[in-house]
Amino acid sequence: MPDLLLSTLSKVVLPALGIGALLFAAKRRKMSLTEDIGFKVPKLVPALAFLLLWVVLIAVEELLSSAIGGASPKPWPDYALHIVLLRVLAIGVLGPIAEEIAFRGLLMSWLKGTRLAVYGAILVSSALWSVVHIQYAPILMLLIFVDGVVLGAARHFSRSIYVPVAMHIAGNLFSIWQSL
Repeated sequence: MPDLLLSTLSKVVLPALGIGALLFAAKRRKMSLTEDIGFKVPKLVPALAFLLLWVVLIAVEELLSSAIGGASPKPWPDYALHIVLLRVLAIGVLGPIAEEIAFRGLLMSWLKGTRLAVYGAILVSSALWSVVHIQYAPILMLLIFVDGVVLGAARHFSRSIYVPVAMHIAGNLFSIWQSL
């Protein structure tokens, strides 16, 4: 199997396994997939409001990044179609699902039960999420932190993991589109 295909398949398999492991961990901890993790249909008004807020936030962050000379997304090489599709699946869909279950599902749910309460849980999970993205420049990590706060607020106020998942997927797909 060519190295590029093997590498790309690993980008698909790892988040898929991560999703399975996270759901397994939630069940082992006797967490409710609907209440604790948020696998339930969101309330319409908060869902639409946060999706609109996300579009505005991404636009503002793009303008800010351009104004301060932030790095543009690195163009993808001229990949074969099947590699592009697998990378879109991995980076644009599975990665965001895994990260949202981890940070806005499990971690936020656990932190809400501590002294941090809801708003502390949103801030701490956002800080940890930005640290996971350490491969980016510090200014981008700051923007990722802000994104995390908005994603956490979306999870809290919509009562559903589906809203931050949709937002995160939209953000990653936009970034992929910029790289094509």
